Amino acid sequence: MKQVRGQKVFLSNAVLSSLINTNYGLNVHSVERILSIPKVYTNGGIFGFKNANELNDLPFVSQCIEWIKQNGFPFIPSVLPCKNGQVYFEHHNELYYMEEWVKGKEILFADLPLIERIGSALARFHQAAEGAAPPADSFRMEFGKRAEKLNRIHQDIQRWKSGYEAVPEWTMEPWMLDVLEMRCRLSFSYLDQGQTDHGRVKGVLSHGSLHQRNILLNTEGEVYLIDVESLLFAERTYDLASFIHYFAPSHQWNPSVMHRLIKGYHRGASEPLSYPEWRHLFSFLAFPRRMESWCYRHFDHPTEFSYFKLLGILVHDQAKENLFKQYHPDILGHSFRLFAEMAKGRKQ
Repeated sequence: MKQVRGQKVFLSNAVLSSLINTNYGLNVHSVERILSIPKVYTNGGIFGFKNANELNDLPFVSQCIEWIKQNGFPFIPSVLPCKNGQVYFEHHNELYYMEEWVKGKEILFADLPLIERIGSALARFHQAAEGAAPPADSFRMEFGKRAEKLNRIHQDIQRWKSGYEAVPEWTMEPWMLDVLEMRCRLSFSYLDQGQTDHGRVKGVLSHGSLHQRNILLNTEGEVYLIDVESLLFAERTYDLASFIHYFAPSHQWNPSVMHRLIKGYHRGASEPLSYPEWRHLFSFLAFPRRMESWCYRHFDHPTEFSYFKLLGILVHDQAKENLFKQYHPDILGHSFRLFAEMAKGRKQ
């Protein structure tokens, strides 16, 4: 998905104020820019003013947000409706919308007790989202497509390898392609033995991008999940893997991060993760969405920027290798039983 870049706004404060008054009936007191997203202070509250050009299904996203809040998880920001009832408006062939601005602190580092709390919050988010799903042909529908996607990625890696032409300045590209192929194979191997019991893999409406800037602690200490425009319907371990991918590096990939996250998740979930779901968790970790996105950006449309971006991602991801040795697909059955007990907080 591309909406993160597309949400940036470069309108002047005067134009912002006029548009907000016209479309929302609010008076703007001041504007602060946060990563090119205007934080707008109005007589009706504080809102983020965002570009919606690449969110053509924003009405669906808004409905999902309200569904989740009505079903017991209020800790996500709502999209503010315009005076005409629509969730966005047009200005000079661009679409814009506003959403509540959550007052809170970004969690750049999470200790183990906080990780457990986040796991519980994520389970409650998933529980509240039950009953909401995108259309089957939506780009947000990922559930049950993991193996098919990995097969397609592997074919494309072979295509890139067979047609590879060396660029003198990009000496690491052969290594990058080898790492991508190895990780793609590993990711698929985690799924391979779990496919016979696929019915035990649960699909949920997922946040889709649980990095540090999208999880906040408000002034009351509640865990908020923001920027839910990235949501998708996927295996419930997708969000768990996303969180682990971003937060485990600060703990040197200590498995206790997963233990405590899943311990918290089990406390808030209606049922614990199944063995096939654990396999999906490691599959997502072995070939995360960020790696997938940037390998296509670089090898289909190579630039100097994409080269160094993908190289950085792959180098950074090497820190996971010991984890994959410890929880290798061939021994994951035994590891799962031990892992599940540790996630419960029992001493071995």
